[in-house]
Amino acid sequence: MQISDWSVLLLALKLASYLAILALAGTLVIRVISSYEVDETNLTYFNRYLKRWQIICVAIGFIAAILQIPIEAGAMAESGLSGMIDPFMLEIVWQSVIGEQALFRVLVFIVVMIAVCTWQPVSKTINYINFAFMLLMLILLTYSFTFTGHSSDKSILIKGILTLHLVAIASWAGSLWPLYKSCKLLPITEVKTVMGYFGQLAIAIVFVLLTSGMLLILQYLNSFNEILTTNYGQLILLKLLFVSAMLLLGAWHKFFLVPKLKRQHHVDVLKRSISVEILVACFVLITTSVFTTLVGPTY
Repeated sequence: MQISDWSVLLLALKLASYLAILALAGTLVIRVISSYEVDETNLTYFNRYLKRWQIICVAIGFIAAILQIPIEAGAMAESGLSGMIDPFMLEIVWQSVIGEQALFRVLVFIVVMIAVCTWQPVSKTINYINFAFMLLMLILLTYSFTFTGHSSDKSILIKGILTLHLVAIASWAGSLWPLYKSCKLLPITEVKTVMGYFGQLAIAIVFVLLTSGMLLILQYLNSFNEILTTNYGQLILLKLLFVSAMLLLGAWHKFFLVPKLKRQHHVDVLKRSISVEILVACFVLITTSVFTTLVGPTY
């Protein structure tokens, strides 16, 4: 597997897109669970932080969507930076499915940014409408990954399963940073409340993640031996190891750390543990980016 400068740029674009989707999914999850039994004053302050975090990450995703066409053109031209502005190469990329994907994402990110910036939880009805609308945009963004790559020629069912898988991993991994910040921005009792509700919701998220993941593995690998004998299978195995580590850390939080949240020392321990889980989640995203960008399944 050869990695060029253009491959690194394409990986960076994919990671930026992942970051935007994670921030969108994670903050939606935290919005749901923090609306229960959290003091209104603390919740308002916490929501302001979530809003700023979403705006930053969505802006990064928007920039990545804009840069996708020139970087793809440069990668195809293989003539240095000049390839990024070559009219002929730009036209080829623009008229391809890559151009459709980039345009689709740009438009969705614009709509998402408007929804995020106008989010003001002044009433439950408006909050529910905004939440439902942003959830729809999240599904559209994750579905855009099926336009290109290994799933582009798959059935609508497989694309749907992949979308569900991406939403699940984004909801889990994307919640980690807001949960980490909640340890700083919310009182101990409310941190325990938020973490408790997340632990309950995480059970459903993990079930969807693992079920959809196994179905996708059966689609992309012809036999179990390919997990050990192909680059694609080995990267999937590496991803599974990282996900398993996240599961163990999540179980550690749910059954051991959260029930003991009584003093600031306990919150500090939880915060450090969440930071480790965030690091593992980063490895999951990098591994996913590598095998979806540089390595393909064997057919």
